[in-house]
Amino acid sequence: MSAGKHQASPATRGEHTQSHAPRHARPMLRVSLRNIAAHKVRLLLSVLAVVLGTAFVTGSLVFTSTLKNTFDGLLEQGTADLSVQIEPADPRGAGVPFGVAEEVLEVPGVAAAVPGVSGTVVVFNADGTPYQSGGAPSEGIAWIEPERAVGSSNELVDGRAPAADGEVVLPAGVLEGAGLAIGDPAQVYTTSDGMLDVTVVGSYTSSTDVGGYVGVGFTSEQARALFTDGENASSVAIRAEEGVDSGQLRDTIAAQYPDLTVSTGEEVKERLSEQLGTLLDFINYFFVAFGLIALLVGTFIIYNTFSMLVAQRLRELALLRAIGASRGQITRSVLAEAAVTGIVGSAIGVVAGFGLAQLIFMVLDAFDLGIPSGSLALTTSSVVVPLVLGFVVTLFSAWAPARRAGRVAPVQGMRVGAVATEAGGGMRTYVGVLAVIAGVALALIGTWQDTTKAGAITVGVGAAALIIGSFLVMPTLARPIAGGIGRVIGAPFGAVGKLAATNAGRNTRRTAATAFALTLGLTLVAAFGTLGATTKESISGIIDQDINADVVVQGVASQGPPVPLPGAIEQRIAGVDEVGEVAYLAFAFGLIGGEQQLISAAGGPVEELIDARVVDGSLQPEEDSLVVSRSVARDKGWTYGTTVPLVGPDGSEYTLRVTGVYEDSQVLGQFYIGSQMYEQLVPETLRTTFNVLVTPAEGYTSEQALEAVTAELADTPIAMVQNKQEYIDQQTGGVDQLLTIIYALLGLALVVAVLGIVNTLALSVIERRTEIGMLRAVGMQRSQVRRTINLESTQIAVFGALIGAAMGVYLGWAFVTVLAGSGLQMTTIPWGMIGIVLVCSAFVGVLASLWPAHRAAKTGPLEAITD
Repeated sequence: MSAGKHQASPATRGEHTQSHAPRHARPMLRVSLRNIAAHKVRLLLSVLAVVLGTAFVTGSLVFTSTLKNTFDGLLEQGTADLSVQIEPADPRGAGVPFGVAEEVLEVPGVAAAVPGVSGTVVVFNADGTPYQSGGAPSEGIAWIEPERAVGSSNELVDGRAPAADGEVVLPAGVLEGAGLAIGDPAQVYTTSDGMLDVTVVGSYTSSTDVGGYVGVGFTSEQARALFTDGENASSVAIRAEEGVDSGQLRDTIAAQYPDLTVSTGEEVKERLSEQLGTLLDFINYFFVAFGLIALLVGTFIIYNTFSMLVAQRLRELALLRAIGASRGQITRSVLAEAAVTGIVGSAIGVVAGFGLAQLIFMVLDAFDLGIPSGSLALTTSSVVVPLVLGFVVTLFSAWAPARRAGRVAPVQGMRVGAVATEAGGGMRTYVGVLAVIAGVALALIGTWQDTTKAGAITVGVGAAALIIGSFLVMPTLARPIAGGIGRVIGAPFGAVGKLAATNAGRNTRRTAATAFALTLGLTLVAAFGTLGATTKESISGIIDQDINADVVVQGVASQGPPVPLPGAIEQRIAGVDEVGEVAYLAFAFGLIGGEQQLISAAGGPVEELIDARVVDGSLQPEEDSLVVSRSVARDKGWTYGTTVPLVGPDGSEYTLRVTGVYEDSQVLGQFYIGSQMYEQLVPETLRTTFNVLVTPAEGYTSEQALEAVTAELADTPIAMVQNKQEYIDQQTGGVDQLLTIIYALLGLALVVAVLGIVNTLALSVIERRTEIGMLRAVGMQRSQVRRTINLESTQIAVFGALIGAAMGVYLGWAFVTVLAGSGLQMTTIPWGMIGIVLVCSAFVGVLASLWPAHRAAKTGPLEAITD
């Protein structure tokens, strides 16, 4: 036969290839699925990276959705029969006159009207210690019989309602938790009257029970005396008669009281729900961010995994090409494996996320933190978003290795052994260097910006550029830096150490991608650590510098802000023989300069006990003084001698005169008035003290003054007496708690990074099976093989950690510098913590290598060589 008879034209060959493509698609899919089934361990390691990230995203969405649904349910119950609510036009005003609650009963269609009466209280356990509410509200209320209640109703379960002063009812859970029983004497602290001796006469449950809630029910008369000025309630809740339209009733009442705010129950519920949603959104964003960080770290693991799979299957892919598989089919087969990995990992992650959300609720419930829980909310977003994220991230990570697989030529099937190729990275390195330079420059420029917002944005963009650039540059750095680290670490181990150090430079891109997962985690840890350490040091420095007192007295702060101290407690302290000077701070509300403000009030020798730098005038307030910070004076245009109008909560009008300007002070706040003006603004029954500053009298030490004040306030267990250092430690404790939470969440990313090292080393062992067999054949012992893998893993971990620590410290410094205007002082770098993390990274490297090293050591010389 002639040659022409057997040859097809190029067009015909193209048509032939295209016509066979669909027939190859199904066999190629089967190849992909069989590959996955044949390497279950490899699949498990890849899937875990996706599972951790998606589980955290799912758990966050489910947790916040469940909270939102539960709180909405409580709001629904609490406003079920609330038709109209009357509130003061200014929420910080005096309130709604009690007479309104009586007058509104005459309005046609009104069935009940209940004035809101409540105030801060602390219940004491049977052993005399404060009852911990776990962050839930702890308040005294006016007991209202269920048939007269509006909104949430309380129902007695045992005992009776309070009938006289000194009788109270408590929630059944609080009664049990405090070790009290009906008929027992108890103590309740109130901000107006201090400690009260009461008798528990009943227990109740509420339609809107929240775990940890403390509601001490007094008689209406005693509650008014304790928690109001005697003339105004916080609001008035109204229940309409059946069939009356709440909107029309609102309009009728609003016309009668034009100076008050009148809303329907539905409007109140929507407002509260919106406020709750804003808070929960912040929590959701906070948690989801860490889930996305875990997914981002997972992308490098998945990229590494598929890059190595392509290298190991080079002959297999080449043979598939030789028997007719097209480039596109090979690429799609690798992406199919990635798709299965993404789908399986995301699906497991979603299920695990629901379990994680349930675990969070169980922990919160165990600690009685006042967070209500209900059945887990199954929302579309909590399932679809993590599934899509996990799937897309996995496909994106596998895209470059899949394209590389498609470029495999059929002739490569004739090569012996797996060939771990590494693409050249000249352009990649140049782009990376430029990105690193741009990132460093932008972060530096951000520290020079005039506004905090502009600076933070600029530093944020610089951080992104620096992180991306470091990822591109790290393969180039792997050989000199990782190899150098390997030589240092491996020096005591002789030839084994040299071999491990050499391995890092054999596939620098793989080494860099493995290390970068740890780099990203350590960057965040170092940045947050620097920010946290600087914040702590700034708070400590400010308090130490601004407060000249030796003893500080404030209310207990078991959860949230300190409980206000009884008014005039400073007078008791001043009467102690061992006490010298006494200054104090309190708070009031008022309309100052046309704006509603929380106003500090200071009494006693302020200039001596608070060391703020005076710009003009004096720190010591007079009867009509307003002493302001420099920044407020500049913004408002106030100078020494400026008169400023003040309107009190009850509408009383005053004129203040600026008598002092000081450099911004965290202790004094934006501005403050004197004790005389404070007493005019706040009724005696509502006066409280925020804290008291004390110096010892002449001839006495700080310790003696501390002991004397503690003894004087023994009958006021709500008062916490501390020396200055104890006060500083207590003020900075919140920073430590927040950092602990952040580090725990970042630990998720570090766990993923460790899995990445395990995954890479395990696949690397498979890839180097023949090489390891040869080493075993020439005399290398199993223990030496294990040690080689251990050292290789350690140098990769330390390499990633060093780069991450360096970037984190720089970015932390940049953010701290930008926030200097918010009170942060000189940058404090937590070198000790960073050093510990670096040492831990070395241990992490060893731990991550245990299983791969064990597998490598099991490699038989003859079996490996025959491969």
